[in-house]
Amino acid sequence: MNAFKIKHRILILAVITNVVIFIVLSLFHLYWAAGGVRWINDVLPTSSNGLRRMNPPTASTIMVAIALLIFAFVTTGNVGLYDKYVKRNYFRYGILAIGLLFLLRAIGDFKFIGFFKTVRATRFALNDTNLFSPLCLFISILCLLIFRLNPPTPSPLSTSTAR
Repeated sequence: MNAFKIKHRILILAVITNVVIFIVLSLFHLYWAAGGVRWINDVLPTSSNGLRRMNPPTASTIMVAIALLIFAFVTTGNVGLYDKYVKRNYFRYGILAIGLLFLLRAIGDFKFIGFFKTVRATRFALNDTNLFSPLCLFISILCLLIFRLNPPTPSPLSTSTAR
């Protein structure tokens, strides 16, 4: 198998993995927006005295779910599914932005969220350390891998023949 086929398979695997993650996370957010309460205390940051640091309204939760679906859409655009309608470079730089966003989430706010948080003894903090931040870092790495393996589309001017 040649190097191109190997890179293409890695690209496809990274895209599929991120799309599945984004869709599952979106479904969780839609569940919570619809009034679901399972795991809600596990996923919202709390202070060391147990008070929630955020109580997102339903509209915000739905917006996060929609954003995650858009991330899935942008991710699939990196394999050329929408080349007929949109230049792939838009998806390429979109995936880079998504990767940087999740990298920032993994780093965190240095207090309640991320690898460098100072509040570490709460239920959320333990989940964040063991699951949420590593997942964000994993998503970020996959996004950067997709960006790297998806070469830029040449501009029409660079492909024209010189006269």
